[in-house]
Amino acid sequence: MKRIINKLSLICVCLVFLGVTTVFAGTDAAAFLKKSVGVKAVGMGGAFTSIADDTSAIYWNPAGLAQIQDYYSVYAMGTTGASDKYPGLKDVIPTHQFFAFSIPLQKFTDILGKTVIGVGYISSKMDNIQHTSSGGERLGTISDTDNAYYLSAGIPLWQSTTSLYIGASLKYITKKTSDVGVSDSGLDIDAGVIYSVDAENYGLINFGAIFQKGVNMGDDSAPMTTKVGVSDKLLFVDKFQLTGALDLVQRQNEPLSTNAGLEFGVIDIFKTDSFGINGIFLRGGLEGYAIENRYDITSDYNETVSYNFGLGFDFSIMKTVLQLDIAICSGNIFDQNTKFALNFFF
Repeated sequence: MKRIINKLSLICVCLVFLGVTTVFAGTDAAAFLKKSVGVKAVGMGGAFTSIADDTSAIYWNPAGLAQIQDYYSVYAMGTTGASDKYPGLKDVIPTHQFFAFSIPLQKFTDILGKTVIGVGYISSKMDNIQHTSSGGERLGTISDTDNAYYLSAGIPLWQSTTSLYIGASLKYITKKTSDVGVSDSGLDIDAGVIYSVDAENYGLINFGAIFQKGVNMGDDSAPMTTKVGVSDKLLFVDKFQLTGALDLVQRQNEPLSTNAGLEFGVIDIFKTDSFGINGIFLRGGLEGYAIENRYDITSDYNETVSYNFGLGFDFSIMKTVLQLDIAICSGNIFDQNTKFALNFFF
């Protein structure tokens, strides 16, 4: 079994770094997966590739699941927002939800070591879209629904003052447009790695990378995407914690872009045998800023940059950890929304 795990690990690492240097052509299927999930990550501008320390790791970097060894976890995210900025779109209702849970297999068996399994679901829907004929006749309204189902695993290869985690996600993606008979589906795969260094005076430094193949659905294909990131978590003045993170994102036929984020936290605020306030966190970030002038679309691309802000609360109740997070996004018309999440560790 260890030989199999080591071979799978080598394949994952090779796929990730092969993806860093490989770019292919393709049109954009499953574009809804560009809408971020995980409210902590969103509050930090999506600079989460090297952090991925909650169950939203199945989306950001499945290697991060291997960091959740001590608890089961259940994660639920909802979104509020409306597309009423422009005439003709005020009745369109966009929704974007995410649900996931993770299970450390060592609670059941030692055969697979410290592997952590994650299962997740993303649903992105737009209701009340006006359907018109080629002659301009109104034919009623339609709904467009996109879903993604995740099966993920994260494995620690070693854990000490330096740690190495690898992981992969298998995604089944569906698309359906009501009343016009459009539907399709396809499979996709992600492979990720996180290398962590406890640098004492320099904090906990993480390096991460993820390679996303891109799904093929009918005549369309999603862009192959590679993300690399670095983060540093510093503890200073006893209870104050500061985390900075930066990601580089390369998608096919798009300029190289960056996500950047900060999180300031006050930790270990109050604790009794049955209740504790583990931390309060303030977050901010910049998501999707193009840093190269390629394909002559950089200026248009940067018009949809999202400036995100977030707030998080971390509580302990008996043996359960409860995290409450909220993030406010200011991106393009359908990403101007508020996201909120509950994350249980038990």
